[in-house]
Amino acid sequence: MHSTGTNSQDSSDDSHQKFNLSDSTGTRAKFRFPPKPRLSKSVNNSYVSSQSDSSTSAQSSRKPKRKTTQSNRLPPLGIFWDIENCQVPKNTSASAVVQRIREFFLEKYREAEFLVVCDVKKERPQVIQELHDSQVNLIHVASTSKNAADEKLRQSLRRFAEVFPAPSAVVLISGDINFAADLSDLRYRKKIRVILVHNTNVADALILCANEHYSYGNITEGLPKEKPKGPPKELSFLQISNLPTNINASTIKNRLNFLSNNCGGRVVEVQHDEGVAYIRFSNQDFANRLVAPKSLVFSLHFAKTTRAKNFFFRSNMSSLLSQ
Repeated sequence: MHSTGTNSQDSSDDSHQKFNLSDSTGTRAKFRFPPKPRLSKSVNNSYVSSQSDSSTSAQSSRKPKRKTTQSNRLPPLGIFWDIENCQVPKNTSASAVVQRIREFFLEKYREAEFLVVCDVKKERPQVIQELHDSQVNLIHVASTSKNAADEKLRQSLRRFAEVFPAPSAVVLISGDINFAADLSDLRYRKKIRVILVHNTNVADALILCANEHYSYGNITEGLPKEKPKGPPKELSFLQISNLPTNINASTIKNRLNFLSNNCGGRVVEVQHDEGVAYIRFSNQDFANRLVAPKSLVFSLHFAKTTRAKNFFFRSNMSSLLSQ
């Protein structure tokens, strides 16, 4: 029994030593962590380089901010030209008209649209080409109805107001009263500045719908004249002799026009009593095309004039009239 008590006392002392972590002073013992491992220089350099690479890639992935230029801060301007109502002045270059309009209105605006609507078949080819060279949007509208071009312009005005709201502006070059309703909506409902360029015959109701109005004739005044392209034309004349005098002059003229039409010839004079007629060609080659296939004998001589050289052909056309 005594030995058992001793063993129990020893076990209690051991358990007391296990759970009593305090030292002799009565304070708890502090646990000390091991020191941090030191990295070598190569590891430090790789870590720094990886950090710099990641920062560089992050900076490169960022998109640079766009700087707003002065032109982008200007309000947009749309120019719409009814060229059938306000036509290009006679003997005036269409490119010069476009340049004058741009210089007149684009001082405080930036060009967002320059639109010309017309039937290209009714305009001179040189005008159409100069409009293309001036970087103008040209829309062809067949003139199947009277107001086909006006309807296309009105649609373009409404679409411009949707894409470019206030403080944008529009310039309408026309004097047609059909645009009054659209201009009124743009000015009072959309708060878009309306500039009207009109001809002399314009209704007062159309002018009242615009914030500003100018005369088309005053803007295009003083423009340089259109320069002719290429060398001056040399007209050629074919003289037809020995024509029958017992046939009516109109019959002879119609027959000669029929024979020379494919070669670009035109009868300009018929001297019925002398039996002589004159056919005009744009050049000598066209005159040769008429005479050469017929195997006719003709004589050629020159006559100088102030306008161009005239070539006169003399041949017998009685056989041609009888064909």
